[in-house]
Amino acid sequence: MQTLTCQLPFTFDKGLICSTVLHLGPESLTAYCRSLLSGGKFRFNCPYLGPDNNNYCGKEWDYVDVRRFAVLTEDEKREFEKKLSENYLRKAIGIQECPKCKSFCERKRKKDRCVRCPFCTLQEKKGFDFCWFCLHEWQGAVSNNKCGNADCTGHDPRLKILQECPKKEIVGVAGCPSRRACIKCGLLIEHIKACKHMKCRCDQEFCFICLKPKQNGNYPCGSFNTKCEVAAVQTQIPGAD
Repeated sequence: MQTLTCQLPFTFDKGLICSTVLHLGPESLTAYCRSLLSGGKFRFNCPYLGPDNNNYCGKEWDYVDVRRFAVLTEDEKREFEKKLSENYLRKAIGIQECPKCKSFCERKRKKDRCVRCPFCTLQEKKGFDFCWFCLHEWQGAVSNNKCGNADCTGHDPRLKILQECPKKEIVGVAGCPSRRACIKCGLLIEHIKACKHMKCRCDQEFCFICLKPKQNGNYPCGSFNTKCEVAAVQTQIPGAD
């Protein structure tokens, strides 16, 4: 068994090797990382918790190190890398999967509801369009604002995720939504453990509780464990317009 260790404060020698007792053999590490990928994640974060359950590491592990320590087989490497790419494209860049050929398609404009799959269009020699929101084939004229599918709400599916996410307690503040959209790019972020301060992949830093951005190097709502007022569930996705 190989031993990965982690220790607070966060000190790293070679990326993945964080320092204090996190004993993960190849099988356990593979299972843990696979569970993250199955949950739609595209980053591997250290799950270490201190003795008092308050000190959460959360440092990101490089995939190259995960691959080495987990002793992934060639099939597992392909599986992990395919899932990493899919999750990143879906959540970070704003790309949807074609309901027919399963390839990834990007909107030409952020407000477009009707998306044309170039692969299906090329293969079938006629346009194949689908709805960005419900992911069903577009019914009727492309110029229409509605896709024609009875079960389509016409709303960004991320809004439903935000509206239906469970509430939790963060730094002693009850009733906080467990998922938020980045206040700059709209990427969905889930709070797992530890403090209220978040940093998105777009580099935007903000408070997960009150949603106020970091300004001039400081948070207007106080330090990482200062209680603040819970902002309402977001009803619009930033950056979607």
